[in-house]
Amino acid sequence: MELKIKAIREKAGFSQYEMAEKMNLSQSAYARFELSKTKIDLNRLEIFANVLNMNLVDVIQYPDHYVNVQDIAKEMKSYEPDVTIQIKVKEEKKDEILKIVLGENNIELLR
Repeated sequence: MELKIKAIREKAGFSQYEMAEKMNLSQSAYARFELSKTKIDLNRLEIFANVLNMNLVDVIQYPDHYVNVQDIAKEMKSYEPDVTIQIKVKEEKKDEILKIVLGENNIELLR
């Protein structure tokens, strides 16, 4: 199994130096980690995942099962979402809540 540490780092937009700093490693130690020249232990891999706000399983399975939440958020900003809110209230409170939500003058629109 080949881990794609470099690809993950580059997708996140960090340099080796920045990752080394965030992981409390020297740049050369980080480079050896990224190139699998040193043993990649679970602890170091978990630190890597945490720095990038990733799940450890996503790092191991990258890119096969990885979904970048930030990419989804950027994509969603281009859409105008429809929002539906459903509130269940007692009958005697219905008019009072509608006045709060819609304003006093707009209640008649619903009847």
